[in-house]
Amino acid sequence: MTDTSGRRNRRRRARLSPLTVLGELLLVAGIGVLGYIVWQPWHTGVTVTAKQTDLSAQTSAQWDAEAQPLQTEGVPVTAVPEKSEVFATLHAPAFGTTYANRIGETTDWWTVLNLDEKGIGHYETTQMPGEPGNFALAGHRSGPLINSFREVMNLRVGDPLFIETADGWYTYRFRSIEYVLPTETDVLNPFPRLEGQPGVDQIMTLTTCHPKWAGSDERAIAYSVFEGFQPRSDGPPAELLELNPALKGAAS
Repeated sequence: MTDTSGRRNRRRRARLSPLTVLGELLLVAGIGVLGYIVWQPWHTGVTVTAKQTDLSAQTSAQWDAEAQPLQTEGVPVTAVPEKSEVFATLHAPAFGTTYANRIGETTDWWTVLNLDEKGIGHYETTQMPGEPGNFALAGHRSGPLINSFREVMNLRVGDPLFIETADGWYTYRFRSIEYVLPTETDVLNPFPRLEGQPGVDQIMTLTTCHPKWAGSDERAIAYSVFEGFQPRSDGPPAELLELNPALKGAAS
């Protein structure tokens, strides 16, 4: 006698309908998007920031170890670096108390702007620190991997920004911010929309996408005016140490 009880207890697996498959795929995609939304701000705001702080400290220590007496009086002009080479660090307390981000030569995405060990790029057609004219920098505001200029809107008139190089520290004072179209490249001119004396005055321009988290239809342009220079042998500027006490231990 044939035992058919096992057969009767077996249930045939129902075939998945196209709508079921589509629903499952959408669910997985939704989970992935949600995960990215949670991970991305944490990665750029915590992991990358900590990495930049550490790398900036290492670079500063290396410059201290290799420091040479300045060969010129007054404000030295930073030597033009090789492409993608790290040659400076931006200290911007307005972006965060311990904010420090290394600067590379060129604004290429794949060798500077998208790399979490760099993230800020210098426009090659603009001037260098210590040189009359416009020292212009670019950085992402809402990039997927690094957001070096995310807090540019925190700047207030008179806020200090410090550029650290192997020679020392260049101090700038924030003057103003404006919004322009991507085609308005005159912001990279030696004196873009600011009064200046050719061959004498020095400014720094930060360029980034606008609006925050919502695309790149416009550019936010932050202008600062050069105030003074302090050689590396004198240590970091007192104002920077006051705003970022964490540097006191590294400087001692």
